[in-house]
Amino acid sequence: MRALVRLSDIFARIALHAGRIGAWACIPLIALIMVDVIARRFFNVGSTMLQELQWHLHALLFLSCIGFAYVRGSHVRIDLVREHISERGRTALEAFGCAVILIPFCALMIYYSVDIAWRAYLQGEGSPNPGGLPHWWIIKSAVPLGLLLMAIAGVAVLLRKIVLLYGPPELQVAVAAAERAETTTATDHRRS
Repeated sequence: MRALVRLSDIFARIALHAGRIGAWACIPLIALIMVDVIARRFFNVGSTMLQELQWHLHALLFLSCIGFAYVRGSHVRIDLVREHISERGRTALEAFGCAVILIPFCALMIYYSVDIAWRAYLQGEGSPNPGGLPHWWIIKSAVPLGLLLMAIAGVAVLLRKIVLLYGPPELQVAVAAAERAETTTATDHRRS
């Protein structure tokens, strides 16, 4: 069971590290939005390339940070069922969701999105808009990468939930404390 915790920690660190790096996309995204708004408002000049670059940076930001959000427990939940069951039931539900829905979904989407990115590269796909961005294979390649990060985060969470369900009591306490600390940190960041 300790090996599962160590493996979970490795996967969680990968997702967290990628999210921290990807979060830096906010800075150029904000700068591009400001330039675009000022150019449109005060100089009546618009740029299709700037708008498409904003969309691409937003996608990169989302795709690189989704695993981070899941590991930290700061993703959106719809708690219609979850709030009415015990803590052990919630843990089992989360493990089930990771094993049966999240990880297989990510694997399937990675399979198809790699093909889509590869076809975009082979066809030299670019924006159909005049003045738009060329080389759409670059952003389309970010999709399977983001899904891979999400799958890695899902495996990290699944391994933790397995330990919480079936591990020795002292290990369950340690994992639960680590999860509470991560969730508390995420909640504190959202409040500030």
